[in-house]
Amino acid sequence: MTEDNETPLSQCDVPPERRPALESYRGKRKVWLSWIDTDEHHAIWQTLSAMVWTDVSFRTLTQFAIDDEASCLGNSLVAIINGHVATQVLAIRRFVDGGSDVISLRRLIKDVRRNFNLFTRENYVCHNGLPYDYAVVQHNEMLERVGSGAFWGHTSGPKAWGTSQMAHEQFDRLSGIASTNRNREDQLPLALIDTVEGWLNNSGADELAKWSHAYLAHAGTPQKREEVAHLLVTTNKITHAIKALARVTEAVSAYILFASGRLNGLMPTAQFDRFEKLDQPVMRADRVDQAHILWDKLSSESDSCLEDVGRDLTRTQAGA
Repeated sequence: MTEDNETPLSQCDVPPERRPALESYRGKRKVWLSWIDTDEHHAIWQTLSAMVWTDVSFRTLTQFAIDDEASCLGNSLVAIINGHVATQVLAIRRFVDGGSDVISLRRLIKDVRRNFNLFTRENYVCHNGLPYDYAVVQHNEMLERVGSGAFWGHTSGPKAWGTSQMAHEQFDRLSGIASTNRNREDQLPLALIDTVEGWLNNSGADELAKWSHAYLAHAGTPQKREEVAHLLVTTNKITHAIKALARVTEAVSAYILFASGRLNGLMPTAQFDRFEKLDQPVMRADRVDQAHILWDKLSSESDSCLEDVGRDLTRTQAGA
C-alpha cells in the first residue's frame, strides 16, 4: 500500500526508543517507492509497462507479417525489428545498471539489502500510523457500531485494523513466523532479497546489457565485439527478461515494501482501437511514381552534404 499522507512519527504505534529506526525505515521506503512509482522520468513500473506494450505490439505485428508474406510489413523500409531491439535492450540495460547515481532495479535491490535490518514487523505494520494490535481496535469499533448496520471501514491511520491485519498476515507469510508467535521485533529473512536478486541475475538482462555495450550504447571495437559474439539477442530473450524484471519489481514493491504492485495490471489498457487503420495499405497504388520521386529527392539532398567538404576545408587553410 502506498500512502497519500504521512502520519507524524510521534503518532505511529512504536515506542519512542525505536522511533529513530522507524524514521530511517520511512525515509528509505519513501525513496524506494519514488524510484518504483513516481519518478518523473525513470519510474520503474512506468518503464516496464511501456516495455511490455512495445513487446506485445512488436510480437503482434511480427505475427501479422508471418501470416501474410505479401503484407507491407515485409518491406525493408518498415524495419520494425531494428528499432524494437535497440529500445528494449537499452531499457533493460538501464534496469541492471548498478551505479550509485542512477535509478535502476539493481540499485534498488542493493539498497534494500543494505538496509534490511530496518524490516521489523513493527516498522512493516506501523510505519504510517496503522495500529499494531489490530484485534483491539477491531473489537472497540464493533462495540461502537453495534446496531448501526453496514459501514465503510478505515483503510489508513490508527483505526484501520483491517489493513493492519493484512500487513501482519503478509509479514507472517514472508517470514515464516506463525501468527501465534508474533513479536514487534520480528525481522524479515535476508533470504527474500537473495531470492529476488537471484531472479534478476537469472533474467538474462545482464547478457543483453553486455551485448549493448558493444553494439548499442557504445561503438565497440572488433575485440570488444568478439567478447560478446556468443551472446545471441532474440526477441524471446528480450521478452523473457522483461517478464523477469517485472516479477522482481512486484516482489519488492507489493510484498517486501507492502506497497502498490501490478498483479494482473502490468499491460496498459488502451483507450483507443489498437488496430485502427492496420487494414489499410501504407501507400496507394497510384502513388508509386511520386514515392520514387520523393526517394530520389531526399537521397540527393543527403548526398549533397559532402559536396563542399574539400573546398571548405582548404578555404580554412587558405585563410589561416
